[in-house]
Amino acid sequence: MNFYCRWAPSLGALEDTHQNIWGTKEYNEGSLNSPAVFFGLYDARDYLALLRHRGPRFILWAGSDIKNLVNNFYFNDGKLKWLSRIFPISNMWLKDFIREKCMNYVENQTEAMALSLLDIPSVIVPSFLGKVESYKITYKSHKTPNVYLSASEGRQREYGWLLVEELAKITPWVNFHLYGAKWRGTRPNIFTHGRVPKEKMNEEVSKMQCGLRLNAFDGFSEITAKSVLWGQYPITTIKNPYLDHLIKIDDWFDLMHELRTKRKANVSARNFYFKEFNNYPWNTNK
Repeated sequence: MNFYCRWAPSLGALEDTHQNIWGTKEYNEGSLNSPAVFFGLYDARDYLALLRHRGPRFILWAGSDIKNLVNNFYFNDGKLKWLSRIFPISNMWLKDFIREKCMNYVENQTEAMALSLLDIPSVIVPSFLGKVESYKITYKSHKTPNVYLSASEGRQREYGWLLVEELAKITPWVNFHLYGAKWRGTRPNIFTHGRVPKEKMNEEVSKMQCGLRLNAFDGFSEITAKSVLWGQYPITTIKNPYLDHLIKIDDWFDLMHELRTKRKANVSARNFYFKEFNNYPWNTNK
């Protein structure tokens, strides 16, 4: 069976394409009656495409798109964002359609709980749009752990970079590496790399010890996925199986102290996610 994938315009590029990883075909006007997965539902453009579709509908929620749905935020396209704030539209009709006409997939319990508040059931399956088997264990312990984060320009605060300033003060013996955007760190152990080619970033961070994800609401990020596959010890503010969970700032010192003592790669987490990634009905490459 051929599955098609509609990639939300707001989602942007990831490590690889859905064609290469899932074996899905590009969504088009000729696929309206075929099984299709809608990856990301951020705004009216995505909702209209979902409503027009006539075949089986699958949704893979991407994180902040769930918040848009909860907040009745239908306009996510540039200058139109203000319309959602001034003219909020009830999501009652849309949530009913999504619950009754779609199979919903999320990447963690936090997303599942958010949808459940709208009476939308979902299945938890983490995704990684990369070739899982090509990521080998590279972890090596270090007395001065190197931690890395990534964010898009303009979204640094959302991705926790302001919090990094506090964490860097608590553990001056930990190096923090920031990728993807500009930032003027106030601590000597914060290193801003900005935008670099994907290959260069992968090469650099694969030699580090921890991918750090500080978003208050999130899916399963590429930073976390790569860190797991390299045998590192990623930390997230979202609770995920087999991963360290930063609940409050006071926990940070202990987490980093433990990281300094971890000599072996995080094989248990790697093995778990190696099997769990991309277990979707539309993934014909699994």
